[in-house]
Amino acid sequence: MKQVLVIGMQTSGISASALLKKNGYCVRDYDDKLEFEQNWRDRGIRALDDLDFIIISPGIPNSHPLVVEAKKRNIPIISELDYGANQLNAQKILITGTNGKTTTVDMINLGLGITGARTKAMGNIGYPVSQVVLDGTELDYAVIEASSFQLEYTSNIKPKVAALLNLAPDHIDRYASFEEYVEAKKRVFLNQDKEDFAILNYDSRLMREIGKNLSANKLWVSVKENVGEFYIKDNYYYYQGEPLISARECCAKGEHNRFNMMVALNTMAVLGARKDHMISLIKEYKLLPHRIEYVSTINGINFYNDSKGTNIAACKTAIEAVEGKVGLILGGSDKKEEFCEFFDELDSKVVFVAVTGGNDEKIYSAAMKVGFQNIKIFPTLGDAVRFLYNMQGIDTVLFSPACASFDRFSNYAERGNTYKDLVYGLKS
Repeated sequence: MKQVLVIGMQTSGISASALLKKNGYCVRDYDDKLEFEQNWRDRGIRALDDLDFIIISPGIPNSHPLVVEAKKRNIPIISELDYGANQLNAQKILITGTNGKTTTVDMINLGLGITGARTKAMGNIGYPVSQVVLDGTELDYAVIEASSFQLEYTSNIKPKVAALLNLAPDHIDRYASFEEYVEAKKRVFLNQDKEDFAILNYDSRLMREIGKNLSANKLWVSVKENVGEFYIKDNYYYYQGEPLISARECCAKGEHNRFNMMVALNTMAVLGARKDHMISLIKEYKLLPHRIEYVSTINGINFYNDSKGTNIAACKTAIEAVEGKVGLILGGSDKKEEFCEFFDELDSKVVFVAVTGGNDEKIYSAAMKVGFQNIKIFPTLGDAVRFLYNMQGIDTVLFSPACASFDRFSNYAERGNTYKDLVYGLKS
């Protein structure tokens, strides 16, 4: 019987372990934080003895001792996403990028559902691919969100459609360089051929270079130029040179969401959707929570929750999307991004920055270095919210932390819900 080690026993690891056992493997489970009957912590690297391969969860870094030792021994390492996806009897749609992955996957899932197809969103969006296999769900399309962590150990998936939305520095705490991060993201196109479709961001010079070496049919998307099958001109979505529908009829506001929508529309088009299906998606789509989410207007001040904005690039996008004079709330679990350039180029609509969280001193120091002085550290998120609410001259309070949530919260959703509760509490 083949021996397999699953490293990381959170949601994806638990699903992978169950699927492996169902498939007849002898499975060893390992997790640094939890105690299992088969936890191999005490045996250390002996956990790797006699293994055929390893399934790794996305939260496990390459620096983990078991991963380092496994590479020395040339033991194959496979991501949970890769293992599960290759057991799905469905066409695969694989979406990655620094920001916008979850929204785009959600758009595509809804759009294909409108056509009558059996479809499900999975992967990094929160539902493990291995669990979908265990569920026995019959699908026409598997719409998979893939993080760079998952793509590192993905070698076998052949997506019918693969999209790389954007590239910006992120997870510098995990990667030695931006170039290493990009290499992981590029794996989304691995195994594609001339029968497949690759969707890329035409507005990125780096992406145009990546496109030169791809075998798949390239579909370019731009919010700046009228290129590709879909583009926006005079505030209208255009398809194949003809107006499709006014962009004003789309509830997903902001340039970034127009881009995401065009990726979804391209995906629908190459998979056979009709124009009326596309129009329905544009009209019907509602944004997921915690993504530049409107919360409330209290005494003329608009509150937005962008807890999913866990890096600087996402925060900049959120600032662009809101209006008026902005009070911005930053801070959280540090991802080793540098904030000096952020403050040096900060949009003038941001009139004050409230900082709270594990890296508050780092962010404050970066602002001081470049001479940005409209900034203050607060002990709690509640203190920051109340200060900006009572500050004169603020039209919008934007919570877009540009950092992960793990300093004080279990995830971005808990953090975002906490922020919303604080805002609603201002009404009482």
